Amino acid sequence: MKNPTPPKRPNRRPPRRELSANERANLAARARYVGSEEHKSKAWWGGKVPRARQLPGGQIGRPGKQTTTICPLTSRTDQQRATQWVQAAIANGQYRFFEADKGFPKKIWHRADGRIWCGMCLNQGQGEYKGWPIDEQEWREVFG
Repeated sequence: MKNPTPPKRPNRRPPRRELSANERANLAARARYVGSEEHKSKAWWGGKVPRARQLPGGQIGRPGKQTTTICPLTSRTDQQRATQWVQAAIANGQYRFFEADKGFPKKIWHRADGRIWCGMCLNQGQGEYKGWPIDEQEWREVFG
């Protein structure tokens, strides 16, 4: 018997199949860290202007926007090191795919410098990521 009531939401795409080690390595080789002014509080590579500011009450955010976590990576050396982290995270399968993924994982994570770093893909066709440090609780909520 057919259900007369149509579903309220369209069916979600099925989860993406697990990538092989070779597929992950190929993606990783093309991925890079580009950063984001939304998470920077001081000038960073290429002379880009940061958008994060200290708001009234001591919180960090963008005026008129939500609070944000500051990413302390500001030099070209930092960018190269973060690119290595992005590539390692993808190669090691430290990511989470979401239904809208195209080529690269939407969210990745990596442990370095005594912190957990979360990365988000800004351009899934090019493998460009921004990132910021997160705490253990947030890591469990997103990746656990």
